[in-house]
Amino acid sequence: MAKSMTGYGNGESQQEGRKFRVECRTVNHRYLDIAVRAPAWLLSYEPLVRTLATERLGRGRVEIRVTDESGAGESSEVTVDRGLMASYLRALEELAQITGEPLSDPTGFLARQPGILTAGERDEDEETVEALLKEALLFALDELNRTREEEGARLVADLLEKVQELREAILLIEERAPKVPGIYREKLLKRAEELFLEERPEWYSDQRLFAEVALFADRASIDEEITRLKAHADALDAALLSDAPVGRQLDFLIQEVFREINTIGSKANDLDLTETVVAVKTLLEKIREQVQNLE
Repeated sequence: MAKSMTGYGNGESQQEGRKFRVECRTVNHRYLDIAVRAPAWLLSYEPLVRTLATERLGRGRVEIRVTDESGAGESSEVTVDRGLMASYLRALEELAQITGEPLSDPTGFLARQPGILTAGERDEDEETVEALLKEALLFALDELNRTREEEGARLVADLLEKVQELREAILLIEERAPKVPGIYREKLLKRAEELFLEERPEWYSDQRLFAEVALFADRASIDEEITRLKAHADALDAALLSDAPVGRQLDFLIQEVFREINTIGSKANDLDLTETVVAVKTLLEKIREQVQNLE
């Protein structure tokens, strides 16, 4: 079943105090466009994230947000240089003896001195981090695809109904088209009677009238267009029931249906046909709008 390009999924993984959350959101886009948002220390894993997402998604704008919920500062570690701190303390005690002033709490002073506190990257088990990140991402992608499939199923059901409406409109056109030349002939006869109330001119003949009607019928023939419309309707149904990504195929088929219905509209010298053509164009616009949401 075709998938929608709109969806959301999230996943979590946790082990030995490390916890990741991954959120995936997708919206419509002509191609597959992936944006990854993650803490700076996890950006080296972005190629892995993109590879896994590309394997499971075919089209759409994808935002993947990775959050480290292990706690603030878990990726960095602050260390104390105890030797340097001891040297500062001895110097402060010596200074207090010289000045005769009591030594107050030196913690704030020591913390401000260069070299006492050093922030560095915490040693990480890369295999553990990668495994946890991959687990959370796969959970999120699976849920994302599930929501896309559910939305896609609703879209497909609605589109199948609209294709059935298209078939009914094609049937109306097919039933009306053969009647148009006869209606045209009646109009010509009525017009001729109005023009030639008393007597017909020498150049006028029923044979010439019939030739004119035959020429009109040939120009107004839409048999080929109707045949192609039926084939396109069949192709639309087949595509909608396919398991493969069919968004682009459906978009192409809609363009072809528009082409045929426009040709019918240009040939139609009949009010009923014109009204049906307008109704079909309105229906096609609705179909095309929903097709944009399919992968």
